[in-house]
Amino acid sequence: MKVISVLNKSYRPTLEIDNGKIVDNPEVPERLELIESFVDQNFEKLTFKKFPEFYVYQVHPEWYVKHIKKLSEKVRDNEYIPEFFLKDRILDSGTPIKNNTYFAALEAVNASLTGANALINGEKYVYVLTRPPGHHATVDFACGYCYFNNAAIAAQYLLNLSKTKICIFDIDFHHGNGTQEIFYENPDVLYISIHGDPEYYFPWVSGFKNEVGNGKGKGSNYNFPLPGKVEWNEYKECFEHALEIITLNNIEFLIVSLGFDTHKEDPVGDFNLDDGSYRKMGNMLKSLNIPILFIQEGGYNPDSNYRAAKELFYKF
Repeated sequence: MKVISVLNKSYRPTLEIDNGKIVDNPEVPERLELIESFVDQNFEKLTFKKFPEFYVYQVHPEWYVKHIKKLSEKVRDNEYIPEFFLKDRILDSGTPIKNNTYFAALEAVNASLTGANALINGEKYVYVLTRPPGHHATVDFACGYCYFNNAAIAAQYLLNLSKTKICIFDIDFHHGNGTQEIFYENPDVLYISIHGDPEYYFPWVSGFKNEVGNGKGKGSNYNFPLPGKVEWNEYKECFEHALEIITLNNIEFLIVSLGFDTHKEDPVGDFNLDDGSYRKMGNMLKSLNIPILFIQEGGYNPDSNYRAAKELFYKF
């Protein structure tokens, strides 16, 4: 397996509003630093490449990208929490703007494109360890710590160059509302997500089982919402079903939106998966025997993140 790690440690959101209170923002570089040390010692690194912004515009309109850049340029030493969500194009208070937000988000995109390009060039397994995450970013709204949708941009890149069917398998605790929206009418990108039931968990507005795609994309969207405190046996049933769908659709490139906030020790998620669950997931994913691009999403406990990554990538 090859790895590219871009954590942008100077990018550090500090605040968000939760239940009416200003609290610490958990999307900080420390959450992934132990994983970074692990992969640095155990896997070969890919060289970071910059790609033209054209590839971002394949998913997000140019005006939206420039809007995020402009918001970042307005911020000096402080941090801006959106005051009017429609104008700011940010859906929640957990996605603040700092003066380097745009550059950090663009770096995460370029890291993801570097990984996708490696798959096109013959690598079988690539892990993109990056932040900020991306799967909550919709076509033209930032959301859930996400500004540009890394997995969606990588998928579109693969689709453009390979002309084959792509699957994004989202195993973050939270439903990837942005990724679903972007490909909801696209039959060439299969989206599968296992996540906390949006009746009770963020993002609340999407991730329900009856959301199956629309138009030509109908039948290409699969959601597996689960209640809180789920353990491996119940989670495994959904995971196995997802892999069956991937196999039946003859997927040639798989992107895994990888969240470790499904771990029982994560402070943000609410599942009861343990370290061993991730080794089982890794073995099951490898059994597909297809190229896989892992792109980091959530996971907010540095210690459980490290152990989950170590187990998941045990045989890669």
